[in-house]
Amino acid sequence: MVYHCCAYNCKNISRNKSLSFHKFPLKDPNLLKKWLNNLRWKDWKPAANSKICSIHFEKKCLIEDGKRTRLHSWAVPTIFSFPNRYLERKVKINPRSRRALGIAADSNSSGRAAPDVTAETSQKSNSEKPEHRNTESLQPNTSKSSSSQMRTEPMSVSTQPLTEPEKSPPWTILGDEALDRSMTIPSFFHSGYCLPDNIRWAGDDDLNIVKERWEWLGLDVRGPFSPTVDRHTHIMTLTDYHSKWVEAFPLTQNLSQDVAKCLAEVINQQGYPLGILSRLPKRILMEVNRELKKHLRLNSSALVIHHRQTGYMDLVTESLLNEMLDELVKKHGSIWHVLLPAATLRLCCTNHPTTKEKPFTRMCASDPPFSSTPRELPYSATDVRLSSFVIPATVANDL
Repeated sequence: MVYHCCAYNCKNISRNKSLSFHKFPLKDPNLLKKWLNNLRWKDWKPAANSKICSIHFEKKCLIEDGKRTRLHSWAVPTIFSFPNRYLERKVKINPRSRRALGIAADSNSSGRAAPDVTAETSQKSNSEKPEHRNTESLQPNTSKSSSSQMRTEPMSVSTQPLTEPEKSPPWTILGDEALDRSMTIPSFFHSGYCLPDNIRWAGDDDLNIVKERWEWLGLDVRGPFSPTVDRHTHIMTLTDYHSKWVEAFPLTQNLSQDVAKCLAEVINQQGYPLGILSRLPKRILMEVNRELKKHLRLNSSALVIHHRQTGYMDLVTESLLNEMLDELVKKHGSIWHVLLPAATLRLCCTNHPTTKEKPFTRMCASDPPFSSTPRELPYSATDVRLSSFVIPATVANDL
């Protein structure tokens, strides 16, 4: 069956294999309302087979799982190609203004805008397909006979802006554009689950298996978020791939210095891991390692290693982190940095979908091995960058 994208002015169909198509969240009324508000179709409800293509979602909303692309549970389409004149028109009207609420109307501006919109709407048919309908912002209520209707109908338009989701700065996970998942060695996709076992993929000889707590960690930086009162704009997360334990710290615009300082604090408390993987750009990682050596007074090789698997080794934990941080920033505005430690601890005290255990339990059930000095890598940092990592399924039953 061929699906057509339901977004305004989008001609994409499911035959285009470079795109993915996603159903409407019909079972989640609140999320569905956000989707429909952003789509702006007037008096239209999606059917069970209605779909939107992936180009209308920000990259952070998508989960790439092999050949399949899924949406995060909180994902909302936000990228559309509405005509510029209507976008400008929308920006100029404050949703909380007297004009938007229908208490008072600017007759001069209304008189200028109405002919243009009315002429366009008269040419559109009210068919069932959204591709042939006007969007809600393109079709304001116009009077047909009496002036009394002109005074009452703005009230029906005013309810729409008030129900739109709050706008927040778009954020992403900072990464090196040169890192491409498609370039990952074959063992990344196949090791640990492909049969027969006698198949040897390139890189299997240097396979890293995550065996214990505080061995291999993943470092990411998310942002920019809405600034806090202390000018924090980003969040650093540190994930233990074995226990799923997570550390999170607010960062300012001085990313390299702040990341190094936070890493030094964690290492002084928990000890040295075997290594830390990150997808940050190489330039930033060089600065982080240089600053980290100053904080820890080291002359050893780099502790943070540039690796393409950082973001794909534990997609479940990454999804949980994205959802938690996005909700935290939206709810608490300029003070989210104050509540970040509590939100992170709450996540660590909740059963993880993969291990079926609390990360706190897996991390702290017994004293983890504390190393006050850097641990020796199984091979050089260069070889680690070229090697593949695997988290065995049986790790869920081991502490």
